[in-house]
Amino acid sequence: MNDIYDYIARMEKYPGMFTRDLSLDDLETLLHGYCSCLRVNKITEVYEGRMFSPADFSVWLHSATGWSAALGFAAAIEENTAGAEEAWSMFFKFVQQYRNASGVGSAELL
Repeated sequence: MNDIYDYIARMEKYPGMFTRDLSLDDLETLLHGYCSCLRVNKITEVYEGRMFSPADFSVWLHSATGWSAALGFAAAIEENTAGAEEAWSMFFKFVQQYRNASGVGSAELL
């Protein structure tokens, strides 16, 4: 694993290793922990695309979709999808859009 985007890709490929029942809440908690660990240990990751943090991703998601992200991205996605599988899939699609976005923009709701 090289960076947070690799970590997220592994979560998508092996969800049972990271969450129970495709829980975006669990995933969001893990990502907050990952980012906190980087800050505490003064580690800077270098990768292509936009820097990822759960808080910044939540702000982007709100700007891109108009969905309330006051409770975080997991709650926003779960409230606007039909179930856990759709929410799980939608998160990874949004991450790719976020990574490639240059500032505030709109997301493709697939």
